[in-house]
Amino acid sequence: MKLRYLALPALVLLCSAGLAYAGHSYSKVELSETSSMCLNCHDEKAVSLENSLHRITEVTDMTSAIAIGCVNCHDGWAEHVEDPSPENIETAARLSFSGQVDLCSRCHITLHQSSMVSSDPHGRVEIGCIECHSVHSNVNEHLVKDDSDNYCAVCHTSVAAEFKRRSAHPLESGNVRCVDCHMLDGTEDQLLAVGLDWRCQNCHSDLSGPFLYEHPVVYAHLVEGGGCTECHQPHGSPNDRLLKQPGDGVCLQCHGTPPVHRIAHAGIATRFACVDCHSDIHGSFDNKKLLDPALGAKMVFDCSECHVLGD
Repeated sequence: MKLRYLALPALVLLCSAGLAYAGHSYSKVELSETSSMCLNCHDEKAVSLENSLHRITEVTDMTSAIAIGCVNCHDGWAEHVEDPSPENIETAARLSFSGQVDLCSRCHITLHQSSMVSSDPHGRVEIGCIECHSVHSNVNEHLVKDDSDNYCAVCHTSVAAEFKRRSAHPLESGNVRCVDCHMLDGTEDQLLAVGLDWRCQNCHSDLSGPFLYEHPVVYAHLVEGGGCTECHQPHGSPNDRLLKQPGDGVCLQCHGTPPVHRIAHAGIATRFACVDCHSDIHGSFDNKKLLDPALGAKMVFDCSECHVLGD
């Protein structure tokens, strides 16, 4: 239902902006005949489409309900046949952003297509279809230019550099892809990452809870779209575990050092890192202070002999 709400305004926008296709509709026979004229000179173009979803449809082909021919995409073909010139035949590369949207939306009325002219940040800066997709000589899924699926890095070079940091998600090894986290269909999120926490939890379900005692930052203190990014840099970080700051820096973003830590037992608690004791940092099933269940065993002394931990 949510997707419908996102798609409908975008489709209305398409129509109101005059982008919806209102051109000629060709029969399968017409497409075959006109394509044959094109291929008299450009037969290599048919070869470049052979293994693609844009393969030129034969008249005898009954396997697809959609017929595809050269003139579906290349306007001005009639004049070009009479006077062959590169100046009088339309190609996607020569079209503006809105022209590319118009051309591709003749067939592709999808959520992705409609979001490009509404909520998608790529569309807002007029990055058109051909920046990511190519039609000829391309057998990649969705006709993206780069079959590594990390073609985003071609433009997002600063983000790509973040994956080279000491602690990083394994993009370069191919174990994660940009589109695993960044959805390109119908999101209003400027980061294209719908529900950042949910993106993270798809892989890190062991940290997602629900816990009896939650760390409030995970669910209640949302900035920049999600709780996880309060502490972690999702692409890469110079610090362990993708943390934004080294040592106790992340904890001290929100928490001061409790006075009792400085006073009790000659301030012994200040000699430890926060997570040495509060290791269940994402949430705990038995301790509201998120303390390590094995704290008593791993310390040289057992706090629980005198204190009720988690009180």
